[in-house]
Amino acid sequence: MKSPMKGSWKWLSAIVLSAVVAFGLIASGLQAAPAAGGRFKLPFAAQWGEAALSTGDYTFLVDHFSSNGMIFVYRGKQAVGILHPQIFESNESHSEKSELVCIRHDGKVAIRALRLPQVGTFYFSLPKDLKVLVAGQPELIETVSVEVSGN
Repeated sequence: MKSPMKGSWKWLSAIVLSAVVAFGLIASGLQAAPAAGGRFKLPFAAQWGEAALSTGDYTFLVDHFSSNGMIFVYRGKQAVGILHPQIFESNESHSEKSELVCIRHDGKVAIRALRLPQVGTFYFSLPKDLKVLVAGQPELIETVSVEVSGN
């Protein structure tokens, strides 16, 4: 027969351990600085992942350089999107300047990549309706300059 005290001790130990682990995760998340950040001026409306961006000034933060990284996009102080790259290529260096690579079809624009020289290129999936257009038409590629701070 189990002692009621022994069961209570295990339960209390599990709660304390959970609290310590949660506190550690929160504390490390608060201390982690973004890997890079920057700003860009979008001269046209565009779809970037799930985020619909209108013409204007934006800032972004990259939490870390990998396919598991997240990119946070802001317009002023308002968050407008959290993006997850489809692929991150760290050994790619197509450009010597930081830029967004945009694909234009039938008046629609999608941001396909974020190039950061010395770091790599983040690739993003295209919206479903644009994938159909890209398959049936030649694509027009435009770039938007990005000013980067950080690594």
